[in-house]
Amino acid sequence: MFAGAAFVGIVEGFTPGGPHFSTVPGFAALALVPLILVLGPHVPRRALAGLGLLGVAMIADALATTHGYGDGAVLYMWPVLWVARFYGRRATAVVVFGIAGAHAYALTQMPPGVGYFDRWLDVMVSVCIVAAVVRVLTERNDLLVAGLHAEARIDPLTGLLNRRGFDERVQSELARARRAGDPLAVVSFDIDHFKRINDRAGHEAGDRVLIRVGAALRDNVRASDLVARIGGEEFVTLMPGCNAAEAQRFAERIRAVLESEPPAGVPSATVSAGVAAAVAPPDLLPLLRASDAALYAAKSAGRNQVCVAADPATARAAA
Repeated sequence: MFAGAAFVGIVEGFTPGGPHFSTVPGFAALALVPLILVLGPHVPRRALAGLGLLGVAMIADALATTHGYGDGAVLYMWPVLWVARFYGRRATAVVVFGIAGAHAYALTQMPPGVGYFDRWLDVMVSVCIVAAVVRVLTERNDLLVAGLHAEARIDPLTGLLNRRGFDERVQSELARARRAGDPLAVVSFDIDHFKRINDRAGHEAGDRVLIRVGAALRDNVRASDLVARIGGEEFVTLMPGCNAAEAQRFAERIRAVLESEPPAGVPSATVSAGVAAAVAPPDLLPLLRASDAALYAAKSAGRNQVCVAADPATARAAA
């Protein structure tokens, strides 16, 4: 933006035929370009918003020294675009009001009959429209990106977190457990004979089973728990502040819910579960492996049951 303004100001200042104006703002903008390129990446993003008002002041100064009619006011659109695109409604309002005051000052410095009210009004209406359009489009784009970001982390069938969403959220829970010295429990679930359900009743019926399992988990977890579908028929729940016994009771509750008579149109299905817990674990992977091992033990023992990991090296249950 400043490089473009410097180019325009210096070229027009030395080009015969146009109105005369001071080239000082153009050279000042040129001097700022290397500073911005070098220091810009190291300056807080919010501090860079001030470049918009600085640009407005330099444009107004160039206009104030213009002797005659000129179209330099179009350059106000550059700081408006910059601020409206990157700095939100409040900063956009500030730069618009800054243009209102700076341009009014510039017009008062022009020769009589040149700086009249209509010129100020034309600029301000144009500036406001550009600012409003850019803000609307930016906010719609931000909502779209946020929606896509969320969708990429949500399982569309069950509405639970997917593996990616679970992995991203789990690090903050691990850090919190380590700081507080709290226990952390993992419960792994797997739908028993799910392939048989798909083969006999069809994939749509299998989807209804998955939806039922997801609803049972979502309805029984606490607000602080993380629950995700991490594979075809595999689910996992992370339970901060829970020891192995508490997590086992939760898993038994889920197992009992799914063992009961299903709604009409949903095939009967049971789940097996594995539980592991540790106090302030440094990493989640040992807990996940322990809960998976307990899950396979539950399946090997006949399915439709809950097993608790007994390895104290990987699942130190909180007392």
